[in-house]
Amino acid sequence: MSRVRRAGDRAGADLECHEREALAASFAALGPEAPTILPGWDAADLLEHLDLRESGAHLLLGAHLPGPLGRRAREERERRATADWAERVERFRRGPGPLSPVGRMDRLSGQAELLIHHEDLRRGRRGWEPRRPDAERDRAAWRAVGLMAPLAMRIRADVTLISPLGGRRLRSRGAEGSLRVHGEPLELLLWVTGRDEVARVRIHGDSGGRRALDAGRRGL
Repeated sequence: MSRVRRAGDRAGADLECHEREALAASFAALGPEAPTILPGWDAADLLEHLDLRESGAHLLLGAHLPGPLGRRAREERERRATADWAERVERFRRGPGPLSPVGRMDRLSGQAELLIHHEDLRRGRRGWEPRRPDAERDRAAWRAVGLMAPLAMRIRADVTLISPLGGRRLRSRGAEGSLRVHGEPLELLLWVTGRDEVARVRIHGDSGGRRALDAGRRGL
């Protein structure tokens, strides 16, 4: 493994530690009933999603099984969901194990899951403001934009995403126009995943691009 790759892995691990701790602190401070920007979800729902994703995928599948296996999976999901809030936050703070494919995938993606869901929680409250710029977080968010935009965007337009760290152009087959979307890396990450109501971006484009944006979709 090259020195560059090892350095990237260390940077990803450092960001995971910092962002996970920051999100855990937000969960602890705001409580289980805090709103999020996700329709129908409060903080408790969001934390359950993260918990099952990181250490409970077997419960998601097992809950649909018949007989004792399915019953035990449903009981364990219920136990986790109704545990003391501090216990639930602490389990999230510990994160997935070192050999977890989820942890490895998140490091490769620039910790997109943590970055996005932290903003889902932060921006659910009135009076929220973007966090101060952070070079490590911005680089990770920009890397995540590059990986997620082609998967998350279904727009029949050529789209150029422009941040202080550079630009990324995404061509669309059968493009009906073009768009330029300007913003900080984290704001662009929120925009490409469909969080229009909170993503602070500036959009410029021709009439065809605007129509394609209205008719298209973003998000996973």
